[in-house]
Amino acid sequence: MLYENFLISGEKMHLKMQRFKLKPGKIILHRGDLMLKNTFLHIPGVGKNTENKIWKSGIHSWDQYLEKHNKVNLKSSKKELINHYVNQSITAYDDRKYSFFVDNMQGNLHWRAYPDLKKRCCFLDIETTGLDKHHDEITVIGLYDGRKSRFFVNGDNLQDFSDEIKKHDMIISFNGRCFDIPFIASKFPDIPLNKFHVDLRFAMRAIGYYGGLKRIEKMVGIKRDDDLEEVDGFEAVRLWHKFKRGDESALDLLIKYNQADIENLNILMDFAFDRLRDQDFKSVVDII
Repeated sequence: MLYENFLISGEKMHLKMQRFKLKPGKIILHRGDLMLKNTFLHIPGVGKNTENKIWKSGIHSWDQYLEKHNKVNLKSSKKELINHYVNQSITAYDDRKYSFFVDNMQGNLHWRAYPDLKKRCCFLDIETTGLDKHHDEITVIGLYDGRKSRFFVNGDNLQDFSDEIKKHDMIISFNGRCFDIPFIASKFPDIPLNKFHVDLRFAMRAIGYYGGLKRIEKMVGIKRDDDLEEVDGFEAVRLWHKFKRGDESALDLLIKYNQADIENLNILMDFAFDRLRDQDFKSVVDII
């Protein structure tokens, strides 16, 4: 069956001059759509099967659920529970109370909020003197907002990071759940870190890419400058100690290394998001 390609964006539908084949009963979802409002897995008692059942009923957003929930083949009590949480979700979203979703959504689903929060997310990476958050120190924190990279250096402006991170509602890292965030929390115990957090180590693994950051970068075709090819986490520690002994160029290279980390995370996040979305929604949605 041939349909005109309707693009759903917020409450508006735009007609795109393109035609495609669509299986009857599938939802039309444009690649630019906001994904958080398509999500029901943060609702207690809703698993993947129930979410798929909702989508297959022709309901792909919270607003549509409120209008058409009687179409879903679920027990009345469950439909009313979902209805209650959908209303809470809409209020929390409109008020930007994202902690509601963070508290109720598994970490491996946080990627779904990426289009909604793309302008309020940051790509984050830290450098340290070692692996022990209790005894070692943070030397550099790099933060990229998709437009500008900022660096917070121990002994200079590291404490300014506290104010900067408050501006962002989503953190994107590589191994940040295991390393960066616990390290930051130990050094900045008063910083609120209850935010959406996409750890690309696990997001990339979910789509079949394993290994460290530099290995995965190469697998997807990202190439670093030649002077960074031999720089890794251990060399980053050495560069910091060289800087502390008076070698300013060592700090320059350390910051350049950190900058490559955070800015390449942006590329990987876009790469991972497209594939995670296709993987999660493909069975019930035509993504165009």
